[in-house]
This record gives sequence, C-alpha cells and structure tokens, in this order.
Amino acid sequence: MPVLQRRLHFWFAGWLGALLVRALRVTWRVRLLDPAGVAPGARDGSRPLILAFWHRHLLSLLAAGSGYPICVPVSEHRDGEYVAQVMHRFGLESVRGSTTRGSVRLLKGMLARAREGWTLAVTPDGPRGPRFSVQPGVALLARRSGLPVHPVGVAVRNAWVARSWDAFVVPKPGTRIAIAIGPALAADPAADVNAFCEALREALFAATAAAEQALAED
Repeated sequence: MPVLQRRLHFWFAGWLGALLVRALRVTWRVRLLDPAGVAPGARDGSRPLILAFWHRHLLSLLAAGSGYPICVPVSEHRDGEYVAQVMHRFGLESVRGSTTRGSVRLLKGMLARAREGWTLAVTPDGPRGPRFSVQPGVALLARRSGLPVHPVGVAVRNAWVARSWDAFVVPKPGTRIAIAIGPALAADPAADVNAFCEALREALFAATAAAEQALAED
C-alpha cells in the first residue's frame, strides 16, 4: 500500500473509531473511586504520576482520561497505529514501542513525557500478555522517573468481551462502569524488581475488587 494511501487509511480508521467510542461513551455511567485525589481531573497537574491498569480495560478508561495530559505506550505493530489514532482524537499522547520491540526508545520517550509533566498510563501486561502479568518494564520506568505508581481497577456491568489474549472489554451502551484508583507504590532502586511486580499485581487485583464492590453497591 502506498505511503499516502496508508496514512489516509489510518486517519480514517482513527476518525471512525473515535466517533464510535464517543457514541458509546456518552451513554456510559461512570463512578470514580479516588480517595487520594490523584485522578487527572482532581489534581493541579504540578507533578505527574504513573497509572497502571490491565490492558483489557484500555477502552473503558477513555471515559475518565480523555482531555487530560496522559501519555500511553502503544505497540509498534500495525494494530497499535489504530489505537494511537483513536487516542490522539481524545487528547491523549502516545509513545510507540513495547517490551519486545523498541523497548529502549519506549522508555526514553515515556521519561521525556514525564519530564514535560505528562501523567503516564501503562498496561503492565501489554501489549501481548500474558493476561494479568506485570512486566519488569513498569518497575524500570518507576525507578528511572521517580514517580509513584497507582493501580487502577475497572469493573463493567455489561460488556462485549473479545476473544483475544487480553479478553478486551467493550462496555455496552448504557452500562455502568466503576473505576478505583488505589494507593501508590514506590519502586525502590534497592528493592527486588520481581517483588515490586508481584506487589503491583496484587494491588491491581485489589483495585479491581474495589471497583467490582462499588458496582455491586450501585
């Protein structure tokens, strides 16, 4: 496919994807649990942080994160370009790369965005899993940036679930979504990386349980 045609293809796909997401988003009823007041809309933006969530809930979090200075790593794979195009239309920044390809460039790009004041939103089990795993890259990012990592749990009442490695979640029209932001974890340079990854994994499950509990009580 010629370069110009490919660019037009991705541009149109991003425009159409964003249109569909907006049509769904206006019907979603979102409840945010943020006791520490660290959500993008609740802060003065003076200091960035790292938000960690499972890859399967990337679409759900567009409901809460659009319009704020948030940067998300996106795979260099062809599918990643579709995701990047949609995110840009919601005011989100992206840095291309993954733990398996372009990892050094990804880390440098994310650190640069953090220095510019962007909050970093990462999927520890992305871009290809295994599902609910925490890759060591998030620990390295936290260490190098010095930023706290807050686990984000998501619960959706009614959704379509894709047959993909992450069981990607697409909330149905009119559904309720609960988003819970947990206490910060710090990646101590002297601490064991695997221990930090396991602690973050457990914190993500705890945040997810909090979101599910809030949804059950709603």
